[in-house]
Amino acid sequence: MRTRLHGTVGVAVVLVALLTIGVASAHAGGDTERGGRLFVDNCAVCHGVDGQGRLGANLNDFPGIRVDAALVEAIRQGIPGTRMPAWGQESGGPLSEEDIEDLAAYILVAFSGTEPLVPLPTYQPEPVTPMPGIAGDPTAGSVVYQANCTVCHGDQGQGRIGGKLAKSWPGIEPLSYVRQVIGEGIQGSTMPAWLQARGGPLSDAEVADVSAYVLTLSPAAGIPSPTPVPEGPLTRPGSLMLLGVLLMLAAGALFWYYRRA
Repeated sequence: MRTRLHGTVGVAVVLVALLTIGVASAHAGGDTERGGRLFVDNCAVCHGVDGQGRLGANLNDFPGIRVDAALVEAIRQGIPGTRMPAWGQESGGPLSEEDIEDLAAYILVAFSGTEPLVPLPTYQPEPVTPMPGIAGDPTAGSVVYQANCTVCHGDQGQGRIGGKLAKSWPGIEPLSYVRQVIGEGIQGSTMPAWLQARGGPLSDAEVADVSAYVLTLSPAAGIPSPTPVPEGPLTRPGSLMLLGVLLMLAAGALFWYYRRA
């Protein structure tokens, strides 16, 4: 019995030692001060500034023995089947290997209580002219956008991890479509549901405000994009078919004319 107890204690000591080594190696391999800024800019929106979880997982209880290696891999490659995208540049994300190492170092030391947390910035509202007939306050929505959407869609809606929002929205009621996507998310993608009724952090009013703001990020107000050339009442294949019929009729008319002559 004593031997078994000693063995259990020995295993526990080894696990603690391995975890300590993992934290120490991550701390030594990354700049935690820079990692804190990267965390606030890229991760806090989903995981919370304190790592307790918001839309994403709680980072205070990260599983595994080699926590540093598992964390780096999760940031670099993402986690398939979840809302966690790949952040590494080699996988199409915006972060370099140095960024990822600094991030992992900060997460491991800050959320274990060995370093102070980096606070969120103070977001300033942008003066935005409301679009006619669009409900919601786009100026208030600009603050919601900065705090929740910039990380994925860019500060001007140009796209980053997420899609481009500075565009002309199709449909008769674009506001209803944008509200639905923000509120309910897109199933099978990394776009989560933001509405509180769907498990997200935003109120109905915040979703309405940020939707009104997103609609102001049109190509004219944000990033220019090419204007599609209208094709007219007929599509390209339809136009070609009509041209072919006219040519056949013209050829038939010429044949009939010369035959009569």
